[in-house]
Amino acid sequence: MYSKLHRPEKNELGVSVNAGSCVKLAHYLDKESGIGKFFFSQNQDSVPLTEVIQKIDNNKKTLKNNQDKFYMLSYNPSQREIAHLIKEVTGKDNVVALSSLTDKEIEKVVSEFQDYVRDCMDIYARNFNRNKDLSSEDLLWFGRVETERHYTYLDEEVKDGLRSKGDLKEGLQLHAHVIVSRMDVTQTISLSPLAKSMGNVNVLNGKAVKNGFSMKGWQVDCFQHFGNKYGYIANADERFYYHDSSYSSYKNKIQNKIIHEVMEDMKEERQFMTGARNITLILHPTKKSVKLYLKQKIKNILLENESVI
Repeated sequence: MYSKLHRPEKNELGVSVNAGSCVKLAHYLDKESGIGKFFFSQNQDSVPLTEVIQKIDNNKKTLKNNQDKFYMLSYNPSQREIAHLIKEVTGKDNVVALSSLTDKEIEKVVSEFQDYVRDCMDIYARNFNRNKDLSSEDLLWFGRVETERHYTYLDEEVKDGLRSKGDLKEGLQLHAHVIVSRMDVTQTISLSPLAKSMGNVNVLNGKAVKNGFSMKGWQVDCFQHFGNKYGYIANADERFYYHDSSYSSYKNKIQNKIIHEVMEDMKEERQFMTGARNITLILHPTKKSVKLYLKQKIKNILLENESVI
């Protein structure tokens, strides 16, 4: 489970696009239709698009014109996590596509994932360092569950010519986006997840005010909550947040394993492959062939059940 803050882009004037209206983002998230494809909130299962825009855009008291008014978060389970969630909800094992479920089963899965997102928004609120404990009830936010992903120009498959931009991605692609207002529901507390410092205290109008947000705390807690809530045991490639091991430490370990595996495979192939052409391919491989080989090798290693930590 990967929880992500999508950092705001800037316009041609260098001002954050989140400093204006959320109308463009809300319409973009409204692109999918079907079972469970509605905006939802902490207490509502279906919220009209117009209400989402109106409430987020008007919840900006005390904010300056060039300050962010809202942020976008996303909650992204792995395909293995999605399959586990489906089994927990429907009892069906080894599901690889939502199309194999009935409409009623899809509705139940989406509803359960919405509840998980609600839990994560409570976790998001708790990771702000403020003078009082916050919960999801203090936030103004709207979520949207999606079941599809499309290939973009950033995907290796598109770069290698194996897929086209806009093609649907295969497998289970359940995930959720959230638009959350920077101001709390009372419009008296500014909550920016971009404030990295924790434990800092500023003086505002003569009063000591705590500030800061724990990005890692939010991500780790959401990751662990999925396991605790659904009895899920993470794979090695899903353990970026385990304990306090840094991402760089994890990355170095997995890189070393990948290099070792690749070198062993290359050594074996040198021993068994014959013919001048095959020897030339090994000693002087094309850039594309190396990329495809390493991509498949990395995928195979990451799919193993044993941990590399």
